[in-house]
Amino acid sequence: MLNYKINIILFLKIIFKPLNLFINKIIKKSNFFLIWRSGKAIGDQVLMAGFAKSLHVKYKNPIIILTNYPEVISLSPWVYKTIEIKKNIFWRIIYYFLKISEGERIIEYNFPYRKYGFRSHLNAYQSGFYEILKKPPIWHAHVADRFDKEIFKDFSGGLEKSSKKDAFLIIKEIRKRYNNHKIGIINPIGKSSYTKVKMYGFDNYQKIINLTKSKILWIQVGKKEDMKLKYLHLDLRGRSLDFLVDIIYLSDLVLSDEGLLNHIAGSFPWINSYVSYSDFSPINYYSYKNTITIGKPKELNHRIKFWREDFDEKLIKTPPLKIAKEILNNEFK
Repeated sequence: MLNYKINIILFLKIIFKPLNLFINKIIKKSNFFLIWRSGKAIGDQVLMAGFAKSLHVKYKNPIIILTNYPEVISLSPWVYKTIEIKKNIFWRIIYYFLKISEGERIIEYNFPYRKYGFRSHLNAYQSGFYEILKKPPIWHAHVADRFDKEIFKDFSGGLEKSSKKDAFLIIKEIRKRYNNHKIGIINPIGKSSYTKVKMYGFDNYQKIINLTKSKILWIQVGKKEDMKLKYLHLDLRGRSLDFLVDIIYLSDLVLSDEGLLNHIAGSFPWINSYVSYSDFSPINYYSYKNTITIGKPKELNHRIKFWREDFDEKLIKTPPLKIAKEILNNEFK
């Protein structure tokens, strides 16, 4: 079914190539970019805000974004308008229109791996395609076939806090009562649908809290149904995505597996974004200026095989005690 869908899109692209060129020419004259991505990967869609910022800085053109998460993308001052995909009853038709209209001004923020003969992003990277692309960071990797790395020079996320007061009032009260503590945002539940290799593990994060709770006031975020950690200062699971952006903006540090929290924190360089090391992806792939990878080996030798899909139960994770010491030494120098 998937191959049939891909073949239809490729056929339509060939048939409608003159229309494609015409549409992108009209959009260019209208002086805006249209960026889109469907699917459930929140972290990757958050990256579109940073991409919009990079485009706006270079071209000074308005940016329109189609997304499943407008409540987050709309927090970017570099995005002129967000359109919610899920609420559009004509999305199936629009989807094929966008696919055949991909060009200079209509941009799908997702690398077209199948066009190069790969089943998926992971299959492409496992086959050495990441090296062929000259090892771009994740925010460039999605459009590495269409945009030069120069546009991503000094890249940072493109989000700002919302105008809501909920998170502000919570953090204000905490800082008034605990002026000698740091405020840390933690999500101990890793995303397992893509790969389990990145997951440091709930129990390991609990041990880090046990060892740092006297100096760091931990606030758990994530889905309401996620397992709850002990010794938290606050449990804020199940809140909205714009609230999540606000609470990270107002904190001192975040701690999680590589993913959404790190991408949000990438918009706020004064926050230390701690990411637990894994052998899944190279450190430079996901590192913003404020990303601190903890628990990494002293020397990353060439024997490490990145982009592994299968979780190795025998893989030795860095002990929580060592990671807790890294965080405390860095936060309380």
